[in-house]
Amino acid sequence: MARHHRIAHFAALGLAVLSSSALPVRAADPANGIPTPIQAPECIGDPSSLFFSENVTPAEPPHPTLPIGHYYQIVRYLGDSVSAPVSIDYGHISQSYPWPPFRGVPLTGLTVPEPAASYQRASFPEANPDNSSGFQLHCYDAGSFINTWTFPRLPITGGGAHSIYGYSFYPTQLPSIYDASPGTDFVLQAGIEIPWFQSVLDPDAPAGIVPVGQVNFFAYFLDRRSGKTFALLLGVFDNRYRPSDPTGTGFIAHDVATPFVSTPMVATSKYATVSPYSGTFTGTTWSGLRFFRAHITQDNFRRMLGDVNAYCAANPGMRYCSASAPGAPAYSTAVTDYLITDFGVLHEVFPQGDKANLSMGVHVNGLGAWNFR
Repeated sequence: MARHHRIAHFAALGLAVLSSSALPVRAADPANGIPTPIQAPECIGDPSSLFFSENVTPAEPPHPTLPIGHYYQIVRYLGDSVSAPVSIDYGHISQSYPWPPFRGVPLTGLTVPEPAASYQRASFPEANPDNSSGFQLHCYDAGSFINTWTFPRLPITGGGAHSIYGYSFYPTQLPSIYDASPGTDFVLQAGIEIPWFQSVLDPDAPAGIVPVGQVNFFAYFLDRRSGKTFALLLGVFDNRYRPSDPTGTGFIAHDVATPFVSTPMVATSKYATVSPYSGTFTGTTWSGLRFFRAHITQDNFRRMLGDVNAYCAANPGMRYCSASAPGAPAYSTAVTDYLITDFGVLHEVFPQGDKANLSMGVHVNGLGAWNFR
């Protein structure tokens, strides 16, 4: 199927509707809901102004990240990894690669059309996957190939080197995530493939410490009453995970900038409801786009607020965790008080050792934020 048709296929998974008399009272039916875009996918024709890089932790948290009104790709703590247009295919290893078993193997899985240099960025014009990370934007698709052998390790607070394919709303145009109807869900969805992951352990690292690559959906929510934000991470991939491992229901933590809610995309999550059409959290790579969709029902969101407020009550010195009055919650408890500032897909790596390294490829198609009713 042609790339520009895939988004129509993925979106169509959400368009089957029930009659109004059959709609659920308390939440949208994950299998049969009426979607309304908060921000629909966007076909980017000219991405030349939509690649960004940042290598210094800002004094203020970078959210909203880039209120530019378009999908974009930003890489952080990877040196000059988007400084030059590059023609070599970052979607697949070259058929002339010196080691025959790697020839033609997918890296991101996204091969952009010619002229490829219009849609790809790397550290220098003659770059290839052995000597530079590479990033891609074309129409509804984004590719991210991170190779930790190729950039200097920078001091990072609250995370790892990463790329984001996302969307940031203008501060004056932040949409609500819910309306007055209790049957409205907030939904994130995209097609994703993660065809490549290779790593080398640090021989001096303690037993069990391995390089880590992760992929998550994310969203940042603004409490319009207090002006505070908190984040949601929905786990798609972590190479450490094995099917026999327990996945848990989710947890609350803080990244120095803001509290965040993290949960894998699994049926047991208490913070998200995974669509029956969706892939689920895994630690195994795969080739070919797989559809992922998470519904955040209003009950899911209330659980987030309750647990974020409990975390803040126990950690009042953390940023955004102070209360306006003794005994008051740090964040509003009303789900209709929240706006969305940013959302996207986060590709993040943690080598975990000075001698450890990894390379990892990700392809995202048709990213969007929706309300389902």
